[in-house]
Amino acid sequence: MIRAALILACLPGLAGASELRKVPYDSLRGQPHRIETFDSLPSVTEPGINFDQHWRAPGLSIAERLLGQGVEETDTDFGRFDVLNGGPGAPPRVIPGASGQNFTIAYHDGFGSNALFPLGPVGFAGADGRGEGSIAFTFDDPQFAFGLRLHAEYPDPLGQRPMPRAAQVAFYDVKARLITRFVLPLGRGVISLAWRSGYGIAAVTIENTDPGGIAIDDILYEVEDLSG
Repeated sequence: MIRAALILACLPGLAGASELRKVPYDSLRGQPHRIETFDSLPSVTEPGINFDQHWRAPGLSIAERLLGQGVEETDTDFGRFDVLNGGPGAPPRVIPGASGQNFTIAYHDGFGSNALFPLGPVGFAGADGRGEGSIAFTFDDPQFAFGLRLHAEYPDPLGQRPMPRAAQVAFYDVKARLITRFVLPLGRGVISLAWRSGYGIAAVTIENTDPGGIAIDDILYEVEDLSG
């Protein structure tokens, strides 16, 4: 179970909690949309296919961070992780990480399909490097509805694995201004996440401190709203 659906941090931004709404993922998927599944690549088990460049899909780009941001390492009791610092430049643009520290795409048992693993400081070769990195998305056109599926940890009926921890998600507009930033407590298994925003979302960044790292799949965007 997710311990809380969403914790909004008290940080400056264009939008408050009332202007960013968490909505059911399937409510967006039921509308005409684009979705990036990473299944255009061969299904390869971990460590998967290493990408030192950005990923490009129609209307969507993915890499480690946004232009203007730096990345540092934080060393914790439960792993080594990427931490983003600095503000992005306008318009937002994704920038790959160092070789072997950007992301990998591999078959993921939890999703039953390919997924993206952001690579942390340990890098591509180490199991404890896959999932501990930061990741950034940019959209060609501002999005008012957006979703993804995230996996933090497998079910653990014997209680032998550490508890999942948290991710920090930030949304930016086309001028690279922070819309909002929030902390998302993570749970076991696949978490489906989706939001609607009163401001057009041009970029998203995700960092995490989960002991097992995270994987991302089924990025949902260019949702056509049929309500009107």
